[in-house]
Amino acid sequence: MYFMFAGLNPVRFIAVMVFSALICAAVGFKVHIFAVPALFAAGFLLPVVLAVISNRADNDAMMSDIESMYDIIKIQAKAGVFIQDSLMDCYMMCANRRLKSALLELCNRTSTRNTVKEAVDEFNSKFMNVHIDILCIILNQAQTSGRTVQILSDMSEQIRQVRHAHAMKEKGKLERKIEILELLIFIGVLAIGIYSMGTEIMNMLSM
Repeated sequence: MYFMFAGLNPVRFIAVMVFSALICAAVGFKVHIFAVPALFAAGFLLPVVLAVISNRADNDAMMSDIESMYDIIKIQAKAGVFIQDSLMDCYMMCANRRLKSALLELCNRTSTRNTVKEAVDEFNSKFMNVHIDILCIILNQAQTSGRTVQILSDMSEQIRQVRHAHAMKEKGKLERKIEILELLIFIGVLAIGIYSMGTEIMNMLSM
């Protein structure tokens, strides 16, 4: 998970986990001595949980750029363009900061090394994303496989379907939030009406 944050290596990430555990343990000690072990364990795992949540959010945000990358590499593979040039075009169109930064490093390394594979593997290690995993496999096999374009087409279509399903899911969540808000407004108006009626009745009875 450490690769998600600039300047954070495995040792520093473990240090963050330990620090988080000690903070939570200190809070537990103030609450009750028996709460210390549980809060220490929870604090130790907290950075991992936050990293997983952050990674999921990043993956959703990168989906559009990844789809475009598949399309660019597919089109340029048909035209016989070198992978290095395709990757540079992917970098130019990319909007997501995390993905764009990793692509820039990938482009720089592919231009200074004898093979693409090592640079692609390093790029892949910066993410936990199945679509990037598959893309990197395709990039590594692009020199030898005759099915590269077809695989890219299939994956591009799959990503479109995933994005559509995600959009429908988000639309459903938004509609449910609107329904809940409308219900709360209705309950609020109803409560005001009942209160007003009750006040009027009490005034009439007191006269």
